[in-house]
Amino acid sequence: MAEHRGWRRIAGATSLACAIALAATGCGGGGGSKSTSSAAAAGGTDTTASTTSGGGGKTFPLLKATWAAPDYMDPGLAYSVNAWQIMQDTYIGLLTYKHVNGPEGATIVPGLAKDMPKITDGGKTYAFTLRKGMKYSDGTPIKASDFAYTIKRLFLIESPGVGFFTGIVGADQFQKTKKGDISGITTNDEAGTITVKLSAPRGDFENILATEFAAFVPSGTPNKDQSTNPVPADGPYQIASYTPNRSFTVTRNPQWSTVKIPGIPDGNPDKLEVTIVEDDTAALQTVIGGDSDYDQHTLPTDRLDEIQTKYKDQLKFFTPANTYYFFMNHRLAPFDKLQVRQAVNYAIDRNALVNIYGGLAQATQNLMPPTYPQYKKITAYTYDLAKAKQLIKQAGATGAKVTVWGNDLATTSRSSQYLADQLNKIGLKAKVKLVAGAVYWQTVGNQATKAQIGFADWFQDYPHPLDWFDVLVNGDRITNIHNNNYGNVDVKTINAKIADLKKQPTQTDQVNAQWAQMDEDLVVKDAGIAPFVNREFTDFFGPDIDTANCYVNHVLFQWDFAQICKK
Repeated sequence: MAEHRGWRRIAGATSLACAIALAATGCGGGGGSKSTSSAAAAGGTDTTASTTSGGGGKTFPLLKATWAAPDYMDPGLAYSVNAWQIMQDTYIGLLTYKHVNGPEGATIVPGLAKDMPKITDGGKTYAFTLRKGMKYSDGTPIKASDFAYTIKRLFLIESPGVGFFTGIVGADQFQKTKKGDISGITTNDEAGTITVKLSAPRGDFENILATEFAAFVPSGTPNKDQSTNPVPADGPYQIASYTPNRSFTVTRNPQWSTVKIPGIPDGNPDKLEVTIVEDDTAALQTVIGGDSDYDQHTLPTDRLDEIQTKYKDQLKFFTPANTYYFFMNHRLAPFDKLQVRQAVNYAIDRNALVNIYGGLAQATQNLMPPTYPQYKKITAYTYDLAKAKQLIKQAGATGAKVTVWGNDLATTSRSSQYLADQLNKIGLKAKVKLVAGAVYWQTVGNQATKAQIGFADWFQDYPHPLDWFDVLVNGDRITNIHNNNYGNVDVKTINAKIADLKKQPTQTDQVNAQWAQMDEDLVVKDAGIAPFVNREFTDFFGPDIDTANCYVNHVLFQWDFAQICKK
């Protein structure tokens, strides 16, 4: 997922490395590089020390929170942490994840399905049976055919998640015609059965079925954005209302007693009232001033020392699997030239960018985060302005006009300005274009924008390399809108290798080595993107919140509001 928090998260670097090793077949493998959390060094709290799985039924009437704007509140369109962090407790599919801290959080478990799928035909056919008697929050019965409707709707609304489902037999044809059904999905409402046939085995398909894109929506849900008319929920909570850029409210799902999925807690707060605030400092002040119980923003760097000193027990640090990078549009000059893309990688001082993020980051040249067993550290680029300037001259790009895109959140806007300054130093003529954080990803993900270069980040949807390479740099998944391949990277050898590695059911040492080589080919051989940091994040709570006993930061979805409790 792209982040919008100012934003995005996961349990802890050490926990995540374990989670990847223990996750379902699509994400097997060994250990992985461990990064030391700066939380311990700075006197804060590292979530790896906490193993509680919830508040033990400590219910209370109201939880107030301050949030950064989500991109959408429609499960078919939402692709930001700000939204998925809420949707982990509102929208559930056939499969889901354990709602616990630490490595176990990466464990895939049955959701609406009674059991894990029966997989046959060499990994190409998945068969499910639904739990009986389930209803959506509006009282509508949950049917097997809702799954077929849900996946079709993704294509009809041009969801950013459609690329996950094109491997289903008939999906490509439906994507072209938008008519009929997807032949690889068959359902029987009376028996409650669902069968999904893939054109080829895919090692991460269970993970895909556990994403929010595969969360059920009722048949007949309009094929347009339903953010402000929330889709009925099937989790313990429902989104009761949403006013873009202002607020949203989450309440208990009155039909949850008819669902009751084992392993998913009922939740503690009866209601979550959220105020959307985009400024980090203003968001922080809502908690300090007693108007909010939780600040979802990462703390502003200039207030970090103060908060650690005065409010140490209210602060949590966590390090998700994430990478911050600059995209470069391979379809547009001057970034259609390899030398120019190489120049960008030489022109950025990654340690300077670490400082922009207040030291809560570590420099990187990899797309793959260091918490993955497939990670092999890349050190190809030294900070060398002279070399970068020479490459620009060799490419004949001196004086080329460039617009650097970024969002208006404080730290990310500074990273975009830094990039523009560096591009000007090496002979380009760069200016910055800042867009509101709430619409940034939709803007740069639209081909009509013609974004040349800009800020991007990624946080895992699930712990598998395909969630990085297939989503972000596979040329076969480029779309006109909701495009996650912001730079339109389209390298035939990489596309083909991704297609080949999709078929691997497990991540062996040999397979891991191939992913590592792809990372190097992408960043060094093709200079496809310019990665610069992996970040660390914070959760900040009011003094009445019991973070010692009820704090759950999920390995994929970050802080779980449903399991928090009060002292």
